[in-house]
Amino acid sequence: MSGARGLRVAVIGGGPGGAHCARRLAEAGCTVSVFEPRSHFEKACGGGIPARGIERFPYLRDQRLPKKEIRECLMIAPSGREARFPLLDPLFIFRRADLHTFMLDRALAAGARWVRARVLSFHRQGNGGDPEGGRGPGEAMGPWLLRASVPDGADAPRGTHGPFDFLVAADGAAGGARRRLLAGGPRDEVSQGIGYYLPQVSEDFITLKYFAGLHGYLWVFPRPGHSSAGICATLGALPASGLRRLMDEFLLTRYSAGVLERSERYAALIPAAPGDPRAVQVQGDGWALVGDAARFVDPLTREGIYYALESGDLLADALLRGRPDLYSEAWSRRFAPELSRAAGHGDRVFDARFLERLVFLGSRSPAIARVLSDLIAGRQDYRTLKRRLVLAAPLVGVHLVTRALAARPFTPARGSRSIDR
Repeated sequence: MSGARGLRVAVIGGGPGGAHCARRLAEAGCTVSVFEPRSHFEKACGGGIPARGIERFPYLRDQRLPKKEIRECLMIAPSGREARFPLLDPLFIFRRADLHTFMLDRALAAGARWVRARVLSFHRQGNGGDPEGGRGPGEAMGPWLLRASVPDGADAPRGTHGPFDFLVAADGAAGGARRRLLAGGPRDEVSQGIGYYLPQVSEDFITLKYFAGLHGYLWVFPRPGHSSAGICATLGALPASGLRRLMDEFLLTRYSAGVLERSERYAALIPAAPGDPRAVQVQGDGWALVGDAARFVDPLTREGIYYALESGDLLADALLRGRPDLYSEAWSRRFAPELSRAAGHGDRVFDARFLERLVFLGSRSPAIARVLSDLIAGRQDYRTLKRRLVLAAPLVGVHLVTRALAARPFTPARGSRSIDR
């Protein structure tokens, strides 16, 4: 691949990662087609982007994009103990429908073409139905051809689309592009997420609730117009009915009995980040995965929007340099060490005893609260988290003693004398 101008790129999926990559490539003169059957759609998630994401992609501050700026967090341990602390850097929360429309519009404004169709299959020209097959020794792979269906009433050509020089799979964890490109590979682990959109809940803080024995958590994130309440856990660890029961009990206890009235249910599969992201294939000859399709998520929080944007950006960089092979290397260098560390400590982080201590200290010590705030903002690397908590230990003791002394009324010792002035 010698250069970017004139490169013909098919992007399957118009979410944040795919749309961001499409805009950057279109701005540089590539011919980009974004295959996305939906124009305005929600997604089952909280919708939060940490402060580092807003700083990296400042166009997300655009006033035309509705958002909520949250500056406080309520964390609840399995026992019900609570810690409420300020977020030194705000968390920005979006309705996914608004975010998707905004991102897709930016890509179209840069010159990308929107094909409102669902991709059914794809293959290399001259290679039949096999995405990677049909090539002899030393023979170059042919361009991509895509077959797509069109929603009723949509204005888009039916049938086969192409040819394309490069294929970007950005259709999420449950999309068909990843499965087809990695056919025969190991089965991916996933988490399940279920929840509600709650029009009757409007708060100015986020809620994170943990449960004993659950490798996951419950969230309530206020969005423009409603709140997103959900719960996630490793698929198969607990039946969906069990997750729903935990969530319903919490919501009905925390809020009024009518909190679920006019609510809308959702459910989705969330990719599970691999223990070693460097060992996972995310690209091949003429194709690459981005965002959820590449399993680029935080293994503890399951947060994925920021990583989708970063992966779309890194892939665009590699393609514009004419070196798509640099994409996975750049991702591994920037993010694999941190995410590998997090994946290896999931059992400890979700241990009930650890969570109880963390919430207790977060409610008592400003030093620990700052660590938690920086974690949510994406400023605290998982690799240095333990060291920072250890260094904060002396400050925790000081804060606890200070609070204890402030709470106790002063009683003069027996036999002491007051001084009259």
